[in-house]
Amino acid sequence: MRTHLVQTRAGKFSANGKPEILTIEVERTATPVTAILRQQQLQLTSAVPETQATDYFIGEALQPVYNRARKVAQTDKVTVLIRGESGTGKEHLARYVHQQSGRAGKPFLPINCSALTDSTLESRLFGYCKGAFTGAEKNTKGLFEEAHGGTLFLDEIGDISPALQLTLLRVLQSGEIQPLGGTPRTVDVRVIAATNAALEERCRAGHFRWDLFYRLAVAELELPALRDRPRPDREQLLAWLVAFKSRQLQHEPLRLAAGARRQLLDYSFPGNVRELESVVEHLLVFSEPGATVELEDLPTRIRTTTAQGDSSSLLLEDVIGQHICKVLTHCGGIKSRAALLLGVEERKVRKYQLLMEGTPPSSRPNEKARRSTKS
Repeated sequence: MRTHLVQTRAGKFSANGKPEILTIEVERTATPVTAILRQQQLQLTSAVPETQATDYFIGEALQPVYNRARKVAQTDKVTVLIRGESGTGKEHLARYVHQQSGRAGKPFLPINCSALTDSTLESRLFGYCKGAFTGAEKNTKGLFEEAHGGTLFLDEIGDISPALQLTLLRVLQSGEIQPLGGTPRTVDVRVIAATNAALEERCRAGHFRWDLFYRLAVAELELPALRDRPRPDREQLLAWLVAFKSRQLQHEPLRLAAGARRQLLDYSFPGNVRELESVVEHLLVFSEPGATVELEDLPTRIRTTTAQGDSSSLLLEDVIGQHICKVLTHCGGIKSRAALLLGVEERKVRKYQLLMEGTPPSSRPNEKARRSTKS
């Protein structure tokens, strides 16, 4: 906006004791920032739970994604497309964008587009008027109207039909919706979409509109699969989930044996963080208070998959460590026998065993120290 700002100053605040009119110089910026608006809205409302941001683990692997999300949040009315496999935390990332934006005090409404039929999804999104169809007994607002001033999260956007894609495109272009049987009305909503499908391939196949894709992918964020995150990051996530779920379910702190912990870290988890979370809850439900979770206590799919040598890591260091630990298990935990079969020194077996258990070798006493302690 072309603006000219001035400020009046009372005489008691000026140097010469006379009232003044001051000109305020403004600087133009290419990026509209909503930090001040966000602070004002946060002071006016407590609609966002304080625990929302802490009930999720963000490790080093996800930090760059959340840093980008914070920048996106400060630019209002920009549509966002979040990519990632099912269970990687797309809805949480969308909530984070909403909470960091100037819309934080307004509604955040999610909907799974793949779970509804076309007609049901259209009525849920845009609403309907009384008598618009059989069973429409009263005027009903859609999610776009309910989320006015806030954010609408469209999960699995790649599964909507071409007809609904065209309707959504018009809404994004004009900012207007038309309830079934009603008249057009303007809404102020930020749209965040998410998909686990390759939308470009769907566009080439004619199943998704290129123009809608370009409208949605103004700001793209991509979450990595759990198996692609570094092992230390997965170790921290597992430790956090164990502690968090133990508190949440009011259970004694869950203790994992070294073998069980190693199997959990080696498993590829096709269901990503959601599957890991469910496994931890499973262990909490069936474990006795104070007992240690052993390898045989893990779900069958995890034990059998890892036993067949399925590994989520392609790093040579991890593969060597897994093989050494497998031979060590075969030898009943006797390091000298495992070293003999492997043709390596015993200290190398001990080193990889500690690494796979997640314990740095430097934090364990060496053999000489143990011998001197015994003597």
